[in-house]
Amino acid sequence: MKTVMITGASRGLGLALARALDAAPDVELVLAVRDVAAGKRAAASLRRPARVVELDLGSPASIKRFIHDWHEPLHGLVNNAGLQFTGPAVFNDAGVEMTLAVNHLGPLELTMGLLPWLEHARVMGIGSGTHNPSQARLFGFRGGHFTSIEALARGEAQRSSDRGRGLDLYATSKLLSMTTTVELARRHARTRFITLDPGLMPGTGLVRTAPLPVRAAWHSLLRWLVPLLPDASTPQRSAVAGRTLLLEGEPAAGEIYAFDGKPSRRVWHLVRDADFGRRVVDESLHFLQRG
Repeated sequence: MKTVMITGASRGLGLALARALDAAPDVELVLAVRDVAAGKRAAASLRRPARVVELDLGSPASIKRFIHDWHEPLHGLVNNAGLQFTGPAVFNDAGVEMTLAVNHLGPLELTMGLLPWLEHARVMGIGSGTHNPSQARLFGFRGGHFTSIEALARGEAQRSSDRGRGLDLYATSKLLSMTTTVELARRHARTRFITLDPGLMPGTGLVRTAPLPVRAAWHSLLRWLVPLLPDASTPQRSAVAGRTLLLEGEPAAGEIYAFDGKPSRRVWHLVRDADFGRRVVDESLHFLQRG
């Protein structure tokens, strides 16, 4: 059996991925979720049993406990859990801004901690076109802007409004996540690191902290406009691409794939810059080790 772990698997793309992988007869699923009750409801919706394990990627203590307790080889790890805030900044118990903690630092710490169990495995991150300044104008995004891990951990961003800061921090977290996956592919050839950019997926829980009119449009009007919107998809369609990348063929190490299963055309050149990748990962690992 191929054991595949999905973080944030209780809703949205994570749940869609679990359902897509559930159709493969030789896959055992591990749903790593913050809300165990929600994870169990998700597992109950699958055709075959899945393990539900508690993991809060916003909590360094939870991640360390999880790594300490895990002792099984993995075929795949999907770093799917993510969030976006458009209200006042939120910080975890360690004083780190939560967008950075959950979207970038947490997955990196988890991946490095599980690396002994990921030999010849596939590690898939979840990207976003919002990282690219030339692609990110929809809904107020402006692309990622990296200053330092320290500054981002304090919640610093270019814009001062709550919504603007939240959008900037989200886009930057995706820039860091995608860059990190490319850099880890350079450093760890015995594990295949890839990224799935699932596209714009109206109806998911991403905007759950947004104002009511934005949430209403996201969950109703925009869902009907998916066929007309550039780079828009559905969780189900993107999950099929994710399943293929995890189980079939030989995806190129470090590549960013779109929801059609082909290399994405939305990737900012900075993501693949070796000097930038080295700086991002080195700063991130130093920050984690110090904490």
